[in-house]
Amino acid sequence: MGTRVLDMRGRACPAPIVELMRAVRGMSDGDTIEVHADDRAFPADITAWCRKTQNVLIRIDSKDEIHVAVVRKGQVVA
Repeated sequence: MGTRVLDMRGRACPAPIVELMRAVRGMSDGDTIEVHADDRAFPADITAWCRKTQNVLIRIDSKDEIHVAVVRKGQVVA
């Protein structure tokens, strides 16, 4: 399965994280989702959410006030 994209631009906290939680529930371990958001709190929010839920924040990039985060469902297998 390809990476799903969740466009949350124009949505304020907590909507991006709430919608991400809903999307991740329907995913299998190892699936990835790319989230686009323009909320200034999003980078800190998604970092904390991944840590708390044990999902993996693969990367987060910010350009022109748009944040793009890639998250993998499930823990890192060491």
